[in-house]
Amino acid sequence: MRDLSLEEIKAAQTYILLNCQEVEPFVSMYVQCLQEEFPNLSQDQIDESLKTYFSVWFKEYVQSNHIENEYLRSLAHGPLISVYSYPVCFVNGYKFHTIHRGSARSTMNSGVCISDPNTGDYYGRIQEIIQVEYCRAPLKQVMLFKCEWFDPTLNIGVKVHNQYKLVDVNHHRRFKKYEPFILAMQATQVCYMSYPSTKKEKDDWLAVLKVNPRDVIELPDERVITIPEPNLPFQVEEVEVHEIDMNIIVDETILLHDPNGEAIEMDEPIEYGLFPEHHELDEEFTEEEYETENESEEDDEEFEEEIDTG
Repeated sequence: MRDLSLEEIKAAQTYILLNCQEVEPFVSMYVQCLQEEFPNLSQDQIDESLKTYFSVWFKEYVQSNHIENEYLRSLAHGPLISVYSYPVCFVNGYKFHTIHRGSARSTMNSGVCISDPNTGDYYGRIQEIIQVEYCRAPLKQVMLFKCEWFDPTLNIGVKVHNQYKLVDVNHHRRFKKYEPFILAMQATQVCYMSYPSTKKEKDDWLAVLKVNPRDVIELPDERVITIPEPNLPFQVEEVEVHEIDMNIIVDETILLHDPNGEAIEMDEPIEYGLFPEHHELDEEFTEEEYETENESEEDDEEFEEEIDTG
């Protein structure tokens, strides 16, 4: 356990609020008030104001307007300064490591990607996995990844192949803004590979390889089915967490069609939500590593040939 700095606690609180469905109406209210008072603000200025002032405004608004919703009151009050830190987290079918945890291992599981519908994909590496706690019921814990991000500027920090959409990142360039936190449940896993080339222009660049989650079956017609198991990040001791209203539960029977076998009937509910009902935590982490299964020698040869010619 450690204490977050004031800069960290503000960044974590702001990110949680701006990514919580319960708070979206208040975000819209804040933006509307801002635009009415300053009609010439650009979108970048509005975004900067949200990151700088919204958490303070939201707390004052909830208190002054006597909001009785306990979820909103807990969110407005903010998380505790003391957090639990872990080296490993299982979520979305991936096993994530921190950079330090994976530095001495043959497989690197610290690579992470998050997609923004407005600005595109951000690529980075996990520095720390933390669990922030709320002292007021019904909210309890939220899992966050603290990351270092590569510069997302196109053709400077990130290159995308025009035809095949292969992505490279410049590992010497970093994102300048201080936005280290993401929700664990938002993360997809990537790994970074250096080029087996003596060309000097390749030295600064790493190829980005997307990792397939372990609970996904790819069908012959290119459809993808996710096996219905709870999408929960977990670690050691089991602790009880109350659900937030944004949870969606779909209870239906799903048939998984394996091209090499028979149909498999899955009759379990699918659960999604920001604040899951349980986190399973385990201090003794397995030393077993898994590797990406979608890479073949043929893919590697085609990849190297295309990059060298591209």
